[in-house]
Amino acid sequence: METFKIKKIEFNEREKRIITAMENKFLMTNMSELAKRGRDERYQMAKEFIEEEIEKKDISERDINLKRAVDYLSGYSMLDPILERDDIEEVLINGHETPVMIVHRQFGKCYTNIEFESKEDLMALINKIIIFCGSKEGNAIIDEILPEGPRINLTLPPVSFNKPLLTIRKYLKELPTVVELISNGTLPIDMTALLWICVDGFNLAPRNILITGGTSSGKTTLLNSLLPFSRERERIVSIEDTLELDLHYCKDWCRTTTTEFADMEKLVENSLRLRPDRVIVGEVRGSEAFNLINAMNLGHTGMGTIHADNARDALLKLSAPPMNVDPEMLVILDLVVVVNRVHEKSSDVRKMTHIAEVGDIVEGRIQLGSVCEYNPKIKKTEFHRFPAVTITKISEAVGLEPKEIINEIRRREGILEYMLLSDITTEAEVLKMIKAYYTKPESTWDKVVSGLKRMSKKRKMIREYATANKKKE
Repeated sequence: METFKIKKIEFNEREKRIITAMENKFLMTNMSELAKRGRDERYQMAKEFIEEEIEKKDISERDINLKRAVDYLSGYSMLDPILERDDIEEVLINGHETPVMIVHRQFGKCYTNIEFESKEDLMALINKIIIFCGSKEGNAIIDEILPEGPRINLTLPPVSFNKPLLTIRKYLKELPTVVELISNGTLPIDMTALLWICVDGFNLAPRNILITGGTSSGKTTLLNSLLPFSRERERIVSIEDTLELDLHYCKDWCRTTTTEFADMEKLVENSLRLRPDRVIVGEVRGSEAFNLINAMNLGHTGMGTIHADNARDALLKLSAPPMNVDPEMLVILDLVVVVNRVHEKSSDVRKMTHIAEVGDIVEGRIQLGSVCEYNPKIKKTEFHRFPAVTITKISEAVGLEPKEIINEIRRREGILEYMLLSDITTEAEVLKMIKAYYTKPESTWDKVVSGLKRMSKKRKMIREYATANKKKE
């Protein structure tokens, strides 16, 4: 593995002795108050603590740099330079003898130039994390959420043989929009237009969609990017174990998370009493699956993610323990969207690799129709056919012919292309464009058509470039 260089926090020997002593005293003095506190609150507490130490003359202002000391005490010590970077998605620590490893969003897994000098240094960091999370000491396995949002797993001896293991899963500060996912090749533009129609359902018949894929394949990222297609009037209830969904733009968003008082199954059951238009489960893992599918059968729109490599495996997982959903209930699902990591050129990239339409049960087996599928030979997701059953259901609900719905899909593909070529990529800009189309469809479409005509040369260049790349591959 290559080494990815990180700008390290460095102290001389004297500074390190003083900072280490202060850190120990700060943590012991404020242990209970620090639990679950955010970085800003911890910063203020650390600042006041150091200023008191200076006032008591326990340390001298000449011995330390106040800001660096406060940053170090309130943060995650030597890991801060890693955790502050948005291009790093995971941090992996296998004991103190090995350099800290990362999973970089572009370069994959790498070593870093950050190393622990001793086992004591690593254990000091682990104890600090335990205090910040408010976890109980003495557990060999700790699965927690840092106050800033990243998910952390600590696996300690004797469970981990002879050395502590620490894994931090980071999340993007700025979630990518659907236009950015089209731009970076994760989503094909035509299939994104189809998903737009299915999420929106012409404000009358949104479809039930399940997103599946392997570990760190981008399931939740895709789910977050599709949710802005929902209508402004919707009451959306989200249910999560780890807080990853972000619908702050939704005026009627009911956000719920598991606690010691309610698990996922209880939260999904309770969501039905909140009069939701749409129920979203961040990740379906267990018995809550039955309640989610039941909510769909009761007429609520459902969306969520599940860990499986393909659509068939996702359905099998739903019908097997511990989920135990009757296969006859699963036909309420409309689409299963598959995202995975694929190897292109010199790196792994995330791609939507398959959309499957859920059909009826024939001879005890749920039928799946392939809407599109990734072709590894040409490095492209190829369109197979429109989901006939899904489009028929939408047409019956909204009073349009299937041909009219397909024409609307093409129209929305044009809107997505307009946003892509006009560099309309930020969340605020994309939301504004979607809302404008919902409230004033004809005038917005006229603006899009006019813009696409002006950019016809740019559109042609993009198509020629894509064709040249295809031939080259």
